[in-house]
Amino acid sequence: MPSTTTIIAQPAQLMPAYNPIKYIIDNTNKNEPGFRYIFSIYPATGSHTSATLVAQYRVLPVFSTGYGEQDITRLMQSLVTYNETGINYIEGGNPYNVSESWYQYDVDLGFEYIDNIGYITTLQDNGGNVRISFTAHGFVAGDQIVITQADGGDANPALEGLHTVLSATANNFTVNVLWSTIGDDTINGTVTYADLRKTQVLDDELIEDQEVFNGAYNNWINTSFENESFPSADYLADSAGVKFMTSNFAGQYHPAAAFQGAQFYYNLRVYAGATYTVRFYDMSNTEIDSYLFIPANDGIYAVFVGPTDNIIEDYYVRVFSDIAGFSMDYYYYFTFDNRCIINYQQLIYLDRMGSWQSFAFQLRTYEKGQITREQYNQHIDGQVVSTEWVGVNLQKGFRTYNTNVTKTFDLNTNWMDQYDATRFQELLTSPQVYYSLNEGVIFAACVVENNTFEVFSQKNKKLIKQSVTIRLAQQDPING
Repeated sequence: MPSTTTIIAQPAQLMPAYNPIKYIIDNTNKNEPGFRYIFSIYPATGSHTSATLVAQYRVLPVFSTGYGEQDITRLMQSLVTYNETGINYIEGGNPYNVSESWYQYDVDLGFEYIDNIGYITTLQDNGGNVRISFTAHGFVAGDQIVITQADGGDANPALEGLHTVLSATANNFTVNVLWSTIGDDTINGTVTYADLRKTQVLDDELIEDQEVFNGAYNNWINTSFENESFPSADYLADSAGVKFMTSNFAGQYHPAAAFQGAQFYYNLRVYAGATYTVRFYDMSNTEIDSYLFIPANDGIYAVFVGPTDNIIEDYYVRVFSDIAGFSMDYYYYFTFDNRCIINYQQLIYLDRMGSWQSFAFQLRTYEKGQITREQYNQHIDGQVVSTEWVGVNLQKGFRTYNTNVTKTFDLNTNWMDQYDATRFQELLTSPQVYYSLNEGVIFAACVVENNTFEVFSQKNKKLIKQSVTIRLAQQDPING
């Protein structure tokens, strides 16, 4: 059966889960009674059955256009998350699979409506009962049907409403209404099943291998460029112009600050069996270091972009692959911060596009603690000693039954330029942050406490310095 569905709009093949993901379709049956558009979401791998169904939406046509519109953004957000388990300071970086950050799905586009026929032929007498003619009507003897006439039953009140099919041939059927009750045999009407059974097509059109990842792309919001679509092809990483999935677009003149022990892991869309080589170059375009990896599965890998132990200077990163046409034309620059420092401490945070970035806090750190106690005041009893009522040694009135300790750390950055000041704002608003000590060896889950921030702009050569307060995500256990 030919498709009756037309795709009006759909998202790009690869989309950030926190940007609008909306499908708009049209169907030639949209004027049928009880019509609904059906959007069915399935995993891209496996069959499209009820057992694998992720979600299904039944949507009324939009009043103004008749189109079916469905936004699946919230659904996609629930299917992707982050994975920090591979972050560790090991030479070579150990790229790791972040399958939790990526989801591939199919969309079946369908529809349903209440089965009906609209007869326009003259009613006929069939042995004293009313016969209705309609080519390939589909009714059989014994069917319960509802007849709705064009005039609401004014001319033929007995024919209006619920009836039973007495007999049927391919192109006509007879109902249990006496012919003698018919006042006007030219009135048109619509016939439906009494149980409102439907015609349902779930896979009239199919959109395959759509992808989402745990990201939020800033498509020039609040500007005249907001109508530009997400550049999906740049992040599919199977042709020219490949990019990492990161919000760090630091170019040669505004590089991000790297440092000893920094943990920069940028997500890359990868394909099973392909060979990927990560190369590190100094500012004279001389290769400093490199490593390669071969993914076992399609998906997203968190790729370590340094700095490695061999890097002690400003550098940039490129990725090469044996995939035909693959090229990373955008270079990712880093300035190596080798200033004298007080603390080897950093915060590792999830950036807007789902990658991990590091921020150094090299100046003095202040650790503080807040203690809360829950207490009650009990009655103090006594005892009889030598016929006298006396107290009991060391008896307590106030007793503490619950003690909590909350630790906070005030961290201070070194002087930084405008680009890192912009990255600092992203750190403050990141939903996932980890506190790293001892050059990236020890990690602790934490929560950023800052609720406000001030935006500083670099003027001339005057640099910027910032502070942040964090709280450890778990409290110290205290015995009773």
